[in-house]
Amino acid sequence: MPSSEVPVFFAVDDNYAAYLAVAIKSLTAHTDPARQYHLIILCDNLNTANQDLLKTYQQANVAISFVAINAQLKQAIDDRGNKLRSDYFTFTIYFRLFIAELFPDLDKAIYLDADTVILDDIAKLYDVSLGENLIGAVPDYFIGHTPETIDYANQAVGIDSQKYVNSGVLLMNLKVMRDCHFADHFLDLLNRYHFKSLAPDQDYMNAIARKRICYLDSSWNVQITTPKTVTPRLIHYNLFAKPWRYADAPRRDYFWRYAKQTSFYSELQHDLAQMTPQETERDQKNQRDLIALAVNIIKTPVTFAAISKQGVKIAL
Repeated sequence: MPSSEVPVFFAVDDNYAAYLAVAIKSLTAHTDPARQYHLIILCDNLNTANQDLLKTYQQANVAISFVAINAQLKQAIDDRGNKLRSDYFTFTIYFRLFIAELFPDLDKAIYLDADTVILDDIAKLYDVSLGENLIGAVPDYFIGHTPETIDYANQAVGIDSQKYVNSGVLLMNLKVMRDCHFADHFLDLLNRYHFKSLAPDQDYMNAIARKRICYLDSSWNVQITTPKTVTPRLIHYNLFAKPWRYADAPRRDYFWRYAKQTSFYSELQHDLAQMTPQETERDQKNQRDLIALAVNIIKTPVTFAAISKQGVKIAL
């Protein structure tokens, strides 16, 4: 018998409030009236005005709450050298790795990045059985289909590139993660070795959980480069081709369908109109830098795979 309440986590700051609004509107449009859903927003510098706007998207079977990430947790993360998409550092990328410890009353939950659009009842994902696996996730299409990142996954992270998963959509076995002290293990590795990473949270998740991943149907995380033959139940606008930045972004119509239903629609349209050739070149440079970084990390002596070969326990 499935649990009646479905906990769904997001992690954002003010920079992602507008995109989170779109994700929430799409999620609420596909809920089962017989189920209860609790959207828990882990936030860092999310102002009261944005919280109030997001809270208006609650409905009879969907509650929304906000949990500020405390300074103690942020102080525990002393590795700030890795950037998101080779662009900027944000604490929010790490918050998902602490959900099990921060919410000890929950045995299972979903984590979603804010740049997602949900096209089916998210409870169907929640009801997937994980067994003793730590997480359920979908392989990262970009990593698994780019020559340099294929080598990176295999040689630096220590996981088959076709099994390297994207951490933007996670079904999390919180009880099992607590039982094996996942958060403590992550912090020890992070702060002891300072691994250089392409995707900081994602690389650690893959390295640590690689023996205990439940591979989900790819329709639950259709990414920017996922083939159009896959019918999406959830779209994840990962990497650079965001629909609020590029008028020709893949699967953009799904995003704008729900963006029109939010208070942020005009802001998002303005962002799209303000996109310049210089910004496009910056994105292209960041992607080139990301691929170059993959090549360079493989050559360094401190990688997950290299340390594992020295006898250090990486995978749980």
